[in-house]
Amino acid sequence: MEKTVGAIALASGMLILSGCGTAATQTDVFKQQGTYLGDNSKVRDIVQQLPHGDQLKKMELSTKDKPYQLTLRYAGYEEGQVEQKSNRTAIYNATALFTLIPNVDHVNMTIEDASYHFTKQQLRDWYGKDFTSYDNEKALKAFTKPFIEDSKKVNYLLN
Repeated sequence: MEKTVGAIALASGMLILSGCGTAATQTDVFKQQGTYLGDNSKVRDIVQQLPHGDQLKKMELSTKDKPYQLTLRYAGYEEGQVEQKSNRTAIYNATALFTLIPNVDHVNMTIEDASYHFTKQQLRDWYGKDFTSYDNEKALKAFTKPFIEDSKKVNYLLN
């Protein structure tokens, strides 16, 4: 009896530990590059892997008529961090979504009380080049970082 209880406890512990390791390992979001907006579960998976993805409250796909749109509603930054982090999150996530999902034309986001509306062409013009050819997250982050950290450029884009 004691051996059975011990074996069950050991097996349970191993399951818990292996589960934790799996949950902590996030897959490379760029493995899903080329996903189309109509694939709800893959799009949700992409969004949840991007910054602030754990705070996604609602996602809407508009694919009946062009332009195709993705609308996201987030919640949850601590007070005092909202505006700066929201701006960075919105711009980076929109850039990543346009890069990963080729048929999305508009990305709309609400983070806390701030609303953002981006088009693929608007971001191409802001960056001064086509960013959709990046094929890995590290390169895309390196490309976007100087733009997202420049408050004058961010204000120009958002106003």
